[in-house]
Amino acid sequence: MPLIELKNVIGGYGGAPILNGVNMSIDQSDIGVIVGPNGAGKSTTLKAIFGLLKVTDGSIVFGGEEIQNSLPDRLV
Repeated sequence: MPLIELKNVIGGYGGAPILNGVNMSIDQSDIGVIVGPNGAGKSTTLKAIFGLLKVTDGSIVFGGEEIQNSLPDRLV
């Protein structure tokens, strides 16, 4: 079972979608990296995981629990 898994995550700022169906899975023993050019959505993906960006569709599962759109202080 993955430690964290993103399934078809869609989200962005002010109604403009930046993430369009992001999928990612990282097992507990893995080291995950997000790479890409400027503007590719790396920071936006991390903000979605940490609850700093509204996810409009898809799911983010951490340790078996759905956490998309959770408040950042709850995730800490």
